[in-house]
Amino acid sequence: MNEIVEQAKTISELTGNSKLANQIQKGQQIVHLAQNVMNKAETVAAKLNSGDILGSVSELLNSSSPTGLQFTLEALSLPATTFSVISFELREGYSEPYCLTVHLSSSLDRIDASQVLDQKVKFTLWQSGKVERVISGIVSSFTQGESGVEQTHYFLEIRPALWRTGLRRNARIFQQKNLQQILTALLNEHDIPHYAFAFTDSHPAREFCVQWQETDFDFIQRLTAEEGIFYYFEEKEGIETLVFSDNAETLSSPLAYPYNPNKTAQLQEQTVGQFLKRTQVRHSRAVLKDYTFKKPDWVAQFEQSATEGEGQRQGYEHYDYPGRFKGSEQGKAFTRYRLESLRRDAHLGEGESNIPGLSPGRLLTLSQHPNPEFNTTWQVIGVVSRGEQPQSVEGEAGEKGTYFTNHFQVIPRYQTWRPLQRTKPKVDGPQIAQVVGPKGEEIFTDNVGRVRVQFFWDREGKYDDHSSCWIRVSQAWAGQGWGVLAIPRVGQEVLVDFLDGDPDQPIITGRTYHATNVPPGKLPQSKTQMALRSKTYKGEGYNELLFEDAPGQEQLNLHAQRDMNTVVLNDRNTIVIGNHSEAIHDQQSIEITANRYMEIYQNAISRIKELSIDVGNMYQIFVDGNITFTSESEILLKTNGSFIKISNSQVNVKGEKEVSVNGEQVFLNE
Repeated sequence: MNEIVEQAKTISELTGNSKLANQIQKGQQIVHLAQNVMNKAETVAAKLNSGDILGSVSELLNSSSPTGLQFTLEALSLPATTFSVISFELREGYSEPYCLTVHLSSSLDRIDASQVLDQKVKFTLWQSGKVERVISGIVSSFTQGESGVEQTHYFLEIRPALWRTGLRRNARIFQQKNLQQILTALLNEHDIPHYAFAFTDSHPAREFCVQWQETDFDFIQRLTAEEGIFYYFEEKEGIETLVFSDNAETLSSPLAYPYNPNKTAQLQEQTVGQFLKRTQVRHSRAVLKDYTFKKPDWVAQFEQSATEGEGQRQGYEHYDYPGRFKGSEQGKAFTRYRLESLRRDAHLGEGESNIPGLSPGRLLTLSQHPNPEFNTTWQVIGVVSRGEQPQSVEGEAGEKGTYFTNHFQVIPRYQTWRPLQRTKPKVDGPQIAQVVGPKGEEIFTDNVGRVRVQFFWDREGKYDDHSSCWIRVSQAWAGQGWGVLAIPRVGQEVLVDFLDGDPDQPIITGRTYHATNVPPGKLPQSKTQMALRSKTYKGEGYNELLFEDAPGQEQLNLHAQRDMNTVVLNDRNTIVIGNHSEAIHDQQSIEITANRYMEIYQNAISRIKELSIDVGNMYQIFVDGNITFTSESEILLKTNGSFIKISNSQVNVKGEKEVSVNGEQVFLNE
């Protein structure tokens, strides 16, 4: 029979005949029922043969479920009738992958784990031949238990495909991506095709978002909590969809059921058997504060207070810094998200029912409760469901038939449930990175001296200008238009720290040498030198300030690769205890707007090829001793039309009007 069902199923899949597929699904249910009946028949026959008439009657009475319930499980890699469900427990909640634990029996005493583990399975809950609930997940754990004469027990743990994201730990960077884009990338990488986003709020792009040494699942949990997003699983037509939402108003299609605590009535219809409402004291106010260097004077503080207090004190404040926002709209939203997450269970309803359709994300409209306040629409946030099908156990129908029950939690219809904040992983300490930029560029910066880097742990970066966000650089001194500015250049190795340990907030605090980026000079020979050396942009030259501290060789060297300009707004004093020498290989010009005084205590010797002195008014020389003018050619003293010219062979004296020679004695041509 199993082979016939499998062949029919294959035909329906190939032909795309949905009607045939539904008939086959019912056929599978019939097969399971037939197997149970056969098992019961064998048990009844055995009891009759042994003379246990009362036992055989009991088996017949318990061979069918008075509630019309049946549970089936199909492993897609095995024949549809491989397993019979004995019992199960299903735990579900907002923003958490469900966990379905199933106890099974099978006529196969050996099933290889590879046929089931990490494979898709479909768990179906039927009632009166109708599908009430389907869970399509993957097997995360497979256990083979005890084997009987004809049956072997197996235990499966089934989880959604989202659970797989917890098995990959990563460190990576997302830039200029909003939350929806980040989630889409992660889900696609894990081959999760069915997901949806029901957002009503704006979730702006994040400039720099780092997944730091955490699993993809933890990263998803953290980001969705930061932005007030919850998720749940929705099953329609055999397809399980992961739905992300930020507003309870996106939920629709409530289920309407009455309240009826009568146990007998619960065997005949789906009802809520127990219901209670709990009101709890929670935070009444949230305050978040942050800072951004782009708006240093901005008072980045936002507050949100609870609108309903239920008589509690209003001083229960939750304050947090940093609030992880950089804009007003985001700050307001994050503060509201935080308070709503802290008060997510301030008003909490709990109950028990036999309604298989209850699951997180569904709405439950309750009626017929004695307290009219409870007869309203509630939002289901968590469910724990349990069921037993004892007739699936070989020879043990038990004292009761198949049953199902669940315990559920609800909150008011229009209250948006938000997950609690997750602890953000912190970077343990500074890291090494390499400055990067566009191809062929040596200095790549913005208007405040920020640079981009390639982190060595980043496997996706391409060592280009997109490897990171702009990162601020700590300088030795920084003020408003003054301070120290040394921009790290492409290829340099830098030391990167993180504000508050936040991987999204890097800051460069230092630079380091390595095997190829070596210091100026030759170490250890030049260990007594301290240098400040730059490098010509896209060249090999440099400017340098060098200090030599070797005993007896102390000196300060200043090297300018091209021009050197010195501006002194007041006095400049230079004292040289020893010698002072200057070598100028081109022209020198000195401009003095006032007086110049020079005092030389010993000799002054000048060697000049040509000397011209242009005196605007008066030129005086006072000498206590002799004055000697020596010329290999001639000496000319000239003023207007008069002159004295002395050459090797003659002396010419000419006066414009007269020449006077006076003295006690005047000798001419003696």
